Amino acid sequence: MAYTKLEEETIQFLSQLVQFVSLSGEEQLVAGAVEAKMKTLDYDEVRRDDYGNVIGYRRGGLPGAAILYDSHMDTVMVANPEEWSHAPWGGEIIDGKIWGRGASDTKGSLAAMVMALGSLPREELAGDVYVVGTVGEEIIEGASLAHVLNSTKVDGVIIGEPTDCRLAIGQKGRARMDFIAHGRAAHTANPEEGENPIDKAVEMLRRVRATPQKQDPIFGAGVIEPLLVSSKPTPSTSTVPFECTFSYDRRLLLGETSESLLAECRSLFSDLKGWQIEMHEASFQTYTGLELSVPDFHPAWLMNESVPFVQVALQAVEAAGIDPRTYVVPYCTNGSASAGELGLPTIIFGPSTIRMAHAVDEHIEIEELLRGLRSFISLGREMGKLPMP
Repeated sequence: MAYTKLEEETIQFLSQLVQFVSLSGEEQLVAGAVEAKMKTLDYDEVRRDDYGNVIGYRRGGLPGAAILYDSHMDTVMVANPEEWSHAPWGGEIIDGKIWGRGASDTKGSLAAMVMALGSLPREELAGDVYVVGTVGEEIIEGASLAHVLNSTKVDGVIIGEPTDCRLAIGQKGRARMDFIAHGRAAHTANPEEGENPIDKAVEMLRRVRATPQKQDPIFGAGVIEPLLVSSKPTPSTSTVPFECTFSYDRRLLLGETSESLLAECRSLFSDLKGWQIEMHEASFQTYTGLELSVPDFHPAWLMNESVPFVQVALQAVEAAGIDPRTYVVPYCTNGSASAGELGLPTIIFGPSTIRMAHAVDEHIEIEELLRGLRSFISLGREMGKLPMP
């Protein structure tokens, strides 16, 4: 199939990005490639901040709103490369697909955004456009984007994630909690001299599993799943542990706060002694050497479909041949910062499907990538025309 110069360059750019291993805290090669690509396009300014985020800026030829487009540069690890039929970091272009970790989540959106917004004729561009490649999203959703937004005045945000090129106007949130059962150490030859906290942890796990999940007509269930179990002392030989910690991932519904979530969970164990529940502290070191640590709580949010930001976005994607309907994604994104914490108008949009995220043989269909490219061009033309407050 014959592609335009822009389409071919977008395909090759994504292939290049996939070939760079970019685990959270190791995004520097992708950041360098994004920065270099932006400098070949019509961006007025390209820079990196102290976190290592790459920020491209363009001033439109028409007056209008300031819109920020964000897509994270990091990926999750490849735990089982022997199960892949294509090299996880190969970026191979085979059978109409680009193969490799991050092709869908979410370097596909990143490549399409960079190319679309950097090549749109300036006379078709209204307002100010920022295209940002953020770091560390897979560990701490929103922290890096919030850092950019705290120093950049914008009127709205578009988060690049695999939505099948559907327009998402909300998302579930996410929290990680640590449930800690306390006991008393003893020699395993005389366990009656101690108190094994694992027994208490098992009962706590049973109660959580037996508790019906909260339901929401729009967001669905507030799913809670255990992630990790550990005990102290570690390593241990012939010692009854004095502490057992198990961590939960909880998908958040609209309106839930850190305080309400902790209170809900603590109420399950009011008759037990010797336990505590805390919000997990998420830590991350950027490739620039900065240490970040924040509570691992990222709120859910929902936009009203009738607001101008959403309506203009719907018109833009329809002009690109996309079905103009909205939905809510069941996963967490950097939008927890822009919409959930900062209250900025935000939508989530990007090529490919969330089923490819974190999966064996992750890939993106080339036609889907190009559908995203056309959509970001259309969004670039229209979003700056928003009515100014």
